[in-house]
Amino acid sequence: MMDTETKGTIARLPGRWCWVMVLLLVLLTGVVTARMSGVKQGMVVTFHNSSQVVIESVQLDFGSADTQSRIQAFRIPPGDERQLLLNHEPGMGFNVAVHYRGGKEQTFCALHGDDRSDPVIYLQP
Repeated sequence: MMDTETKGTIARLPGRWCWVMVLLLVLLTGVVTARMSGVKQGMVVTFHNSSQVVIESVQLDFGSADTQSRIQAFRIPPGDERQLLLNHEPGMGFNVAVHYRGGKEQTFCALHGDDRSDPVIYLQP
């Protein structure tokens, strides 16, 4: 005759809290790994208004053989700054057009040959 009774205890699966902790640990590991190995692409350019006049707009034109982009920032008070993220390789340069309150305009090519990925550009008419 066969013995159909089970002897001893059956191993219990870990509780729900254990699975939640494992999931949190995996997510935290992913975030830390992504932050440590993340490669910064493009440039973070800071425009600082060094003048006593409000900058009405700053327009950036940049590109490569395949694409052209335009970014525009508005109203930078005197003494303030604005950071713009460009999907553009450092050193390639880009065109800048600055429009000050009162009608004064300034245009120039910025950062051509400059390999910094987070430069500050001081603006004044």
